[in-house]
Amino acid sequence: MDRKLMVKRVILQLVIMLYLHISSMLLSMLIQHLGFSEVCIVVIYLLSVLITSRYTQGYTYGIIASFFSMLSFNFFFTGPRYTFKVDDTNYLFTLMIMLMASIFTSALTSKLIRSKELANEKEKLAQLLYQITSMLAKTGGVAEVAKVSVQCLSNLLHCEATLVVINSKLNKAQIVTSKMEKRVIEATDVNMDGMKEITADQYTFPIKVHDKIVCFVCLPKEFKNLSSDKKILLDSAIMQITIAMERELLTSEKEAAKGETERERLKSHLLRVISHDIRTPLTGITGAAEILLHHLNNDEEIKLVEGIYEDSCWLTRLVENILSLTRIQEGRLTVNIQQEAVEEIVAEAIYRAAKYAPHHNISSTVPDEVLFVPMDGKLIEQVLINLIENAIKHTSTANEIAVLVQRDDDKVWFSVSDNGTGLNEADIPKLFDMFFVANSSPLDSKRGIGLGLAICKAIVTFHGGEIFAENNRAGGSTFRFYLNMKD
Repeated sequence: MDRKLMVKRVILQLVIMLYLHISSMLLSMLIQHLGFSEVCIVVIYLLSVLITSRYTQGYTYGIIASFFSMLSFNFFFTGPRYTFKVDDTNYLFTLMIMLMASIFTSALTSKLIRSKELANEKEKLAQLLYQITSMLAKTGGVAEVAKVSVQCLSNLLHCEATLVVINSKLNKAQIVTSKMEKRVIEATDVNMDGMKEITADQYTFPIKVHDKIVCFVCLPKEFKNLSSDKKILLDSAIMQITIAMERELLTSEKEAAKGETERERLKSHLLRVISHDIRTPLTGITGAAEILLHHLNNDEEIKLVEGIYEDSCWLTRLVENILSLTRIQEGRLTVNIQQEAVEEIVAEAIYRAAKYAPHHNISSTVPDEVLFVPMDGKLIEQVLINLIENAIKHTSTANEIAVLVQRDDDKVWFSVSDNGTGLNEADIPKLFDMFFVANSSPLDSKRGIGLGLAICKAIVTFHGGEIFAENNRAGGSTFRFYLNMKD
């Protein structure tokens, strides 16, 4: 089909050239009959060459017209007429100048026409790219960007275009195709495995955003060998699509982060409100249970009230942890740093923790020298209490819990060890994450909600220290953290 079209185009341009040449020859005969000089005839032939160059493509037809004009002038208008002989040598010079002028003007005209065509093509491409940019700028969402992109590529390259949008989280892909025969856009969802069948017989190349493939552009295989101009145009269009995809993905991530922040704010507000409302009746329940314990004589009643007292104390500590969590998340945790005696902080923490577990054996070892460390005493005391209570949950009354303080140059290490059930190695990296609860079943019936260790890490981090967890070789586990002795 292309070959036939090319032949028709060549025949048409030859007809145009012959028509103009015959017309110029007849016009020259007419003006010679009217008595005009040969200079006018030469000008007419030059004009026919210029017109031929204007309405034909390339240099070939103009040069052929130049030779025809020279031969025609020699045959019809120089003596002896109707022959190609030249008696007068002046005519030879005239014919050569006429031929050179014709070729030069033909080449110059063809070059100017080609320059104009290139300028028009570049202007057209610039308009197309502007249209693509304008259409993509008005899109909202990755799906709409994909639909507009395939429509633009289809219009630009005059072919069927496909865009495969990848959703790695769901392991799915959306196939968006612009159908040339129907002038419609079709979108279907497939699994990642089904994507390979669709892209197998097409010229496919990826679009990346931050070194991550977000979609594939698929074109017919013949577009693999594009001309340099078409390739530049395609690359420019792909760049615009990439920018649009990146914009929508960043917007989506920003909206997701904003929504997550709002949810966290609402969750923290809800936790704070509930905790405040629960703490007041819990304090009353704990106090009433403690008073009853001193006035009851019946063993069954005492055992029942002891259960109420212990549960209310556990709930009170849980509420305190939740309140501490909300203060940390909202940045309202006030840290009052001052020099504190380490021995006093450890002793107070053990005393308070032992009140809730009187049957557990808790020992402490501190250096002989008095250590003063810059810290918020109440917060570090809460860290130690949380670590001791965590050890109590995972040990029986027959086990021992040891609190150890050691100095290492400018650091003071605090350790809480037990010889209980130990830690699951797979859980250790996640122990200090918010709301993480270890898979191992605690000996204590009261299962935590994963706040205590997270709060410990936040407090220690505020003090410029670090906290670690590890299993002991002889069994059990150790939680340790350090504080700097210098501000």
